[in-house]
Formats: sequence, structure tokens, C-alpha cells
Amino acid sequence: MKNQISHVIPTDRYHPVQLKVFFTMITLYTFYFAANYNLSTTTKYMQDEFHLSNSEFGVLFTIFTLGFGLGQFAAGFLGDRYNPKLLMLIGAIGAAIANLCFAASNSMTAFAVFWGINSVSLSMGWSPGCSILFRWIPRKRWGLFMGFFDAFAFLGGILVYPVAGFAITYFSWRAAFIIPPILLILWSVLFFLIVKSTPEEKGLTVEWADSEETKEKATLKDYWSILKNPTINLICIAAICSQFVRWGLVNWMIKILTEKTELGGYGMVLVTATVIASSMHWGGAFFSIGMGYISDTLFKGSRWQTISLGFLVSTVCLLIVYLSGEKILEQPGGIMLLTVLLFLAGGCIQGVQAPIFNLPGDILGYRLGGTGVGVINGWSYIGASFAGGTLGFMMDHFHLTSGILLMAGISLAGAIVMIIVRK
Repeated sequence: MKNQISHVIPTDRYHPVQLKVFFTMITLYTFYFAANYNLSTTTKYMQDEFHLSNSEFGVLFTIFTLGFGLGQFAAGFLGDRYNPKLLMLIGAIGAAIANLCFAASNSMTAFAVFWGINSVSLSMGWSPGCSILFRWIPRKRWGLFMGFFDAFAFLGGILVYPVAGFAITYFSWRAAFIIPPILLILWSVLFFLIVKSTPEEKGLTVEWADSEETKEKATLKDYWSILKNPTINLICIAAICSQFVRWGLVNWMIKILTEKTELGGYGMVLVTATVIASSMHWGGAFFSIGMGYISDTLFKGSRWQTISLGFLVSTVCLLIVYLSGEKILEQPGGIMLLTVLLFLAGGCIQGVQAPIFNLPGDILGYRLGGTGVGVINGWSYIGASFAGGTLGFMMDHFHLTSGILLMAGISLAGAIVMIIVRK
């Protein structure tokens, strides 16, 4: 009897294999993002060496979000139909190779090509990872576990910012594209050995899922119905708002913090700027878990209240930074206050993604949840692809902090959309 229980994952308790698989999977995704956030730490140094304007360098940010978004449309569907574990492995290997090639490059053309390869490779992580989550975790805990998944993505930023800042300071900007892929490859080996796409592949059964639902493969007809779903389309708009602001902050905040004051920046040294900017990812990790848990418990699986509140907090904090950032830094403890504001602004705008990406599973179920995540994330990154070039253009032609005001407005729009959705 005891042996039989050990092969069943219960709904109301945690199984050790279940937790081992889940945390191995999301740790791999941490290193996925360590192989992406490294670009923003090198912005100023690459611009100086290759004489690139903000608009020109912003093309790389746009390439990433565009390639990542387009890849998402395929990755979610392929993960549900075939093997999400295999997709995550292919993505990790592709991203590692692309980062190392980027480090060895010396032209904007080469940078664009390898960063594009990196973006498509990294798109194979999130949606297939959600497919694994939806199969290994019972629905009533999706909010909490999606929060952990999202939080571990932001840990990539927390990890890479200070590491890349140190590497750039004592070596060169190229070192920021060598260490992360090494970590990614090492963890991929553990992922390959430990993780399975479904509990059944581990010889386990679950109490909560309809086995027929999980066995039936996703079809193109299913995919088309998701694309036409009006609620999913509204959620896509909210996700676009979140990703635009998120990547605007990730891509440009260090530039704003380190640029000379006479050019509109805050004139900080790189190490200080990376520590302050990393607070956005600490906030993302904290609020992802918190918002996911609140949507599960306080709101009983309803997500829109938590998401709207996160958007509104981010809006207010970004407005304060835009209107009073320079004055704040002139006050005693100003650096700490600015850090707190970015912790809240960046944390909340990133934290809303945990409940947002629970919605496809809530609406579409186990079988198509990953496909829904891919569609929503795909559209969100297509929208976010405008953040790199748009904000770079504004910074070139207006005040350097003008992009912060635009991001505050887009965050407010996200809150309004979710109030309309009410799911």
C-alpha cells in the first residue's frame, strides 16, 4: 500500500519527485534569462566602441523581443503537441552557442544575426515550461507555482547584472556573453537527467487530471480557436503592456542611470547602477510569488484584481521617478529611495505576469494551456519589440528620461484592459 501511494501525486500534498522536476525546470529558465539580460549591461560600452546611437543599438533589443515573440507562437503549440522537455533543451543549447558567437563578433550585422538566433532559442523555454507546470501541478496551486516560475526568470537578471558588471569592469564587455552560457549548458545536463514532460513519463499518476484530456494532442484547429478567442485577445493586450514596460526598464534603465548628468542621465558608476537596476528583478521575483499566491487564495483563482493592482502600483512609481528622480538623488538616502521605487515599479510590472500566464490554463485547461501561453506571450513580445526602438528614439530626440513617462502611461493602459477582462 505504501509503495502504491509513492507512485501517485496527490492533490493536497507535495510529492518529492514533483518538486524536484519543477524546481530543476525553473532553474534552467533562470539561466535562460542570464543569457539575455547580459546585453543591457554592455550597452554603453558597445555603443562607445562601435559608435552606435541609442536608436541603432535599440535595434538589438527590438530583434530580441521580435524573435522571442515569433518563436513563442510555435513553441507553445509544439510543446503541447510533442515534447516540451526537448524544446527547452534545444533552446538552451542554441542560446549558449549564440551568446558565445556574439562575444566573438565585431560588427552590427553579426551582432544582429547572433542575437536573433539567441532570441528564437530562448523562446523555447517559457511556453514549454508552462506545459510542464500545468501537467505536474494541480490547478488550485497554479498561481503559486507560476509565481515561482516567473520569479526564477527574474533571478537570471539578479544573477547576471552584478556578475556582468564585475566582468565588464575587470575584463571587457565580451566577458558578459561568456559566463552565462557556460552556466546554461551545465544546468542543461541536470535538466536532461531529472526532468520529464509528464508525471506518466516518470512512472507516476496524478489525482487531479483527466487522463484522456492530457493524452489528446493539440491540433491546428485548436490553435485557430485560441487565436480567435476574444478573452485571450484582450489578455494579449494586457500582456503587451506588461512586456513593453518590463523590457523598456530592463533594456534602458542602466543606460539612464550611468549616462552623464549633462546628457540627461544620473551619472552613476556602473557597479552602483547594476545593483540599483537589479532591484527590479528582486521585485519581480518577490511580486511574482506574492501575486500568484494572492490570486490563488485571496481571490480564489480570479486573477484580474491582482494584475490590475500591479499595473497601477507600477504606474505611480514610474511617474514619481520621471517627475522627481533627480531631486530624489539629491536628498540623503536618495539612492535607497530610488532603489525602492524601481523595486516596486519593475517588480510589479514583472510580477503581474505570473497571474497573467495562469489565465490560459484557467480558460483552456491542461491540454491547451501551453499553447495559450505561447499565443499570449508571442503577441506580448511582438508588441514589446517596439520598446527598444521607440524608447531609443525618444531618448535621442527628447530628454533621456522621457521613455519613463511613456512606460507609465502604458502601464496604466494595462490596468484598464484587465478591469475590462475581469477573469
